[in-house]
Amino acid sequence: MKTYAAPLIGIGLSLCLCLKASVPRLALVVVFDQMRGDYLWRWQPFWKGGFQKLTAEGFAYRNCFIRHAATVTCAGHATISTGAPPEQHGISGNTIVAKCCKRFLIGCAEDTTGVPSTIWLQLPAVGDLLRQQFPGAKVVSLSHKARAAIMMGGHTPTAVLWLDPEHGKLVSMPGLSKPRWLDEWNRLYSPQQYAGKVWYPSLPAALAPSDSVPWEPRFPGGTCSFPHRVPTEEAEFWDGFLLSPYSVEWLFNAARNAVTHERLGMDSIPDLLWISISTTDFLGHQFGPDSRELLELYLACDRALGEFIRFLDSAVGRSQYVLVLTSDHGVAPIPEMLARSSPGAYPGIDAGRISLDDLTTFLHRKLTQAFGPRAGIFWLSLAPPLLLLHRNLIEGAGVRPDDVRDSLQLWLTNYEGIGIVVPDVALRNSISHTATGVSDSLLALLRRTFPPSQTADLLLYPRPFWIFGTEAATTHGTPYDYDRFVPLVFFGNTVTGGSSAEPTSPEDIAPTIATLLGVSIPTATGKALLLRSAERTQP
Repeated sequence: MKTYAAPLIGIGLSLCLCLKASVPRLALVVVFDQMRGDYLWRWQPFWKGGFQKLTAEGFAYRNCFIRHAATVTCAGHATISTGAPPEQHGISGNTIVAKCCKRFLIGCAEDTTGVPSTIWLQLPAVGDLLRQQFPGAKVVSLSHKARAAIMMGGHTPTAVLWLDPEHGKLVSMPGLSKPRWLDEWNRLYSPQQYAGKVWYPSLPAALAPSDSVPWEPRFPGGTCSFPHRVPTEEAEFWDGFLLSPYSVEWLFNAARNAVTHERLGMDSIPDLLWISISTTDFLGHQFGPDSRELLELYLACDRALGEFIRFLDSAVGRSQYVLVLTSDHGVAPIPEMLARSSPGAYPGIDAGRISLDDLTTFLHRKLTQAFGPRAGIFWLSLAPPLLLLHRNLIEGAGVRPDDVRDSLQLWLTNYEGIGIVVPDVALRNSISHTATGVSDSLLALLRRTFPPSQTADLLLYPRPFWIFGTEAATTHGTPYDYDRFVPLVFFGNTVTGGSSAEPTSPEDIAPTIATLLGVSIPTATGKALLLRSAERTQP
């Protein structure tokens, strides 16, 4: 097992702490991918299951904002597990700049050959330090997405599992021992059992949002409106399954089996369980945050989480576990919902979408006009928010790369819908907002996002309520509040009901878990939360 040079609490003291009744035997973090911070309270009247329990009996931090600009899956999960920003843990996006390699851009959770890996994660996760201090501790991570499971599990997990549609089952991280129960579970609980299942809405139409909103695409193999049927055809089955509440049910089933067969929380040595629900992200992109589909999905998540809590109460005991609910990022409203006058829309707000094809054509034309026929879009790699120059090609044409960068910055700044264009020098040097056109607070978010080795020649973000892309109804990935606002609730063990307006961040989760388990995490920048407030109020 890899170890980390860190000042840890003494083993003898920690073992004593572990045996105290107030120290949980199991800490678990449930991440609902793309769950914006307002959802938990916006739909509170509808909760009857897990979310109802958490808002009534848990301690909620209502002012939780991500403190970096990389509001995407990989960076978000890495921050939750390490307690630090991307600038320090090294995961600055789902795709990161790898200047050591022939490829400019590489997947955040794979090595240079494409094998799943934590090679780019530069800090220990809280599970790594837990296992270093308590060698008998188990750290298990599950998700629909590989990158979410990998970033949560850290460098030395017991098991990391995710859904692989290519193999049609839950698969194990290469290099780790496959759980003995996994093959049998996959045989008994194949996702294909849900083929043909029909998803009916549970809310009366009078209480639900419109079942058809602007830019809402059809459900795979079906229409834009309920009911939705999981396709039986192989070509569309996986898309339909992963957009349905049945995939949430399936993953919580896997989590129950992990708790039972790995005996998590069933001895005096503390364990850690990570669960990341990706269905909420998949469906959020497809139908948007104001859709009936998303509300109905969260109602199903509420039921599934409630059943899982009842299982934990029976298998582990409420006083013996602490559960954290959070998210890796939020999401933007569908631009057309804001900019058009239509049923369910909010007209009059400056909002829109930027076609990457149109932007690429524009940049190609401007480059050839400014630098001649030897120039073109092949001089750069564009993967918003990153724009990287192929400096060898530019220099080979007898042009200074910095001149190209400055020209691109000017053109992009004046392109409709783009709101932020910042050169890498603004992150590496102490340049104020007057030189970049963005506020100091925004520059701070950007600087906390990119390690020096991963900066691009230019960073570009859309204006508020604008998005890049025309394939999905909406997306995330900006430094704006709607992408950085996430829920944060603690439940179980000695936690009592209440809430706080104290500013918090997902960076605070790992230090809080570490403190509860009696583990030191000196590499974290977040703070250990007290789970109480000077003005304790019921949610």
